[in-house]
Amino acid sequence: MKLANRSLYLQARDVISNLIEEKFQPMQKIPSEHKLSGMLGVSRNTIREAIRTLEQEGVLYSRHGIGTFVVGSKQSLITNISTLESSTKIITDQGYEPGTKNVIYDVRKCPDHLLRHLEIEDSNEQVFYIERVRTADGEPVVYVEDYIPYVSGMDEKYTKDHGESLLEFLQSYGWSVAFSVCTIKAVISNKKVEEKLELKERHALLLLQQVHYSDTGKSLFYSDSYFMSDKFEFNVIRKCV
Repeated sequence: MKLANRSLYLQARDVISNLIEEKFQPMQKIPSEHKLSGMLGVSRNTIREAIRTLEQEGVLYSRHGIGTFVVGSKQSLITNISTLESSTKIITDQGYEPGTKNVIYDVRKCPDHLLRHLEIEDSNEQVFYIERVRTADGEPVVYVEDYIPYVSGMDEKYTKDHGESLLEFLQSYGWSVAFSVCTIKAVISNKKVEEKLELKERHALLLLQQVHYSDTGKSLFYSDSYFMSDKFEFNVIRKCV
């Protein structure tokens, strides 16, 4: 179980995550930083950083002087809803291979209901529309529709340069997402979503409707993301003040 001297906090995070999966249930206390440090052969600072990462992912919750407790379930792709992360990172952090399929994109008139969200005044202005199915180890887990204020040539550039992460594509334009305003709804799949996610019958989904902003408050893009409710778990730690 010892980690090599070159190990970093992310490797410690992976080992602790595996320990949680194998030995701990939600609301159980995990070993102390001191004990984990001895078990893994790394410094307490490394353990502390690994635990902090798992807290951000919504897996653990720490109380000073009391201990660190397991929060998340073992069956889902877990993320802390208060931390803005791409589907790519969520899937990768849980040990799965992220993928994308059934990508469709075009340039179209901005839908009327998104004009306010995208801070668009001219109802004839165009957006770059992208729809994708995100996969974990080849299995469909998220269907996403994105609407981005159109920049000339964006569709050609996307054809050549797009990868797994839309956030990385937008950074090529100097657009860096700093935060998002998110509404979460429980919905039942319709025929279109069922086809995209390869569902054989109606299914409960978690719909995240998000407006993504720059650090100056400029609206960068809007997204509707349909997450398989039996595959994803979104956690938030609510603390007393």
